[in-house]
Amino acid sequence: MRLAHLSLTDFRGYESLELALTPGHHVFVGPNGHGKTNILEAAHLLGSGQSMRASRDTVMVRHGASGFRVGARLVSSSSDTSVRIEIEYREGRRKRILIDKEPARGSDLVAAVKVVSFAPADVELVQQGARVRRRYLDIIGCQVSAEYMQLLRDYQRAIRQRNETLSRLFVQSRGRTEAARHREPWDEQVVELGTRLFLRRADLVGRVSGTLGPLSRGSFPDAGSLGVSYRPAICWEGESPAEAFRQALRETREKDLALGYTTKGPQGDDIHLTLGGRDLRRFGSLGQQQLGAMFLKLCQAELVRESAGQQPILLVDEMFAVLDHRAAEGFLSRVEMEGQILMATAREGWLAELEDRKFFVHRVLDGAVLEKEAEAESES
Repeated sequence: MRLAHLSLTDFRGYESLELALTPGHHVFVGPNGHGKTNILEAAHLLGSGQSMRASRDTVMVRHGASGFRVGARLVSSSSDTSVRIEIEYREGRRKRILIDKEPARGSDLVAAVKVVSFAPADVELVQQGARVRRRYLDIIGCQVSAEYMQLLRDYQRAIRQRNETLSRLFVQSRGRTEAARHREPWDEQVVELGTRLFLRRADLVGRVSGTLGPLSRGSFPDAGSLGVSYRPAICWEGESPAEAFRQALRETREKDLALGYTTKGPQGDDIHLTLGGRDLRRFGSLGQQQLGAMFLKLCQAELVRESAGQQPILLVDEMFAVLDHRAAEGFLSRVEMEGQILMATAREGWLAELEDRKFFVHRVLDGAVLEKEAEAESES
């Protein structure tokens, strides 16, 4: 699937934009703050229903406007079929998503359009806490499997229901005995769904590990190989974590009651990243951490390609600002044969290299996008 046309209205700094994209890779070049990354952000919205750098829809609305619209036409790389997507947000209302004019949800976008983003902030996968790495794992799971997405949704619902029976207001209104009676069926659902989620994540981390090693081989001279392992919140013996999880819920019942939420379960999972057998977060240099995060994203793209049977759209934002020349060359060599790359950079020095690699160049200035030829004509 490739993005053939992008339409923006009141999105970030764009009052209006109609952008046709010919088959191939595209790079958007211009000073910082002029709208390069906004184009990548809109493309990410098409494959997830969410921004890759903001948690609230309101921040994507152009200043002074009451909402935004993102429209797109995507074309299959293996046939002549196309998909039209429209995402509209108005303040005070829920976001409206249409796929081929039919109402849809964010999960439908994940199934229809595969996008993988690369950005300097990806180093958070190494530097930050477990929540960031868990989200990375869940994004891959949802992109490669509709069953994983449904399982994650069901588990989150069960945890919310159990947490409600643990809340102070619920216990005060019903009493501890009655609250415990209401909690019992949710305990079993949490165990059943959580057990399946533990096992699915273990399998998924195994797939990431099997891809990461060969993909990153030779990229860390004298430092060893890059590795990843699963750190589940519940340790178990044998094939199933069900009994261990059930016992953990019993042991933490008083603590959960005091805090008002469930403290044990897949919501505490993590993945452990190593370089040469040492903790990458504690002992890796900033450059090694950045490179490690980049390879995790390349793993995501590879697993999506294998499982979904389609090339994901790669969104690459300012990677030249954080990778040294050798690493940047290696990155380009790995991705230039992929389906479609949309790249944003302020680094003019890379233009000749990107043109040699057949990237179409677009100049971005003050919320306007010009192709190189059009820019040359306007200057003559």
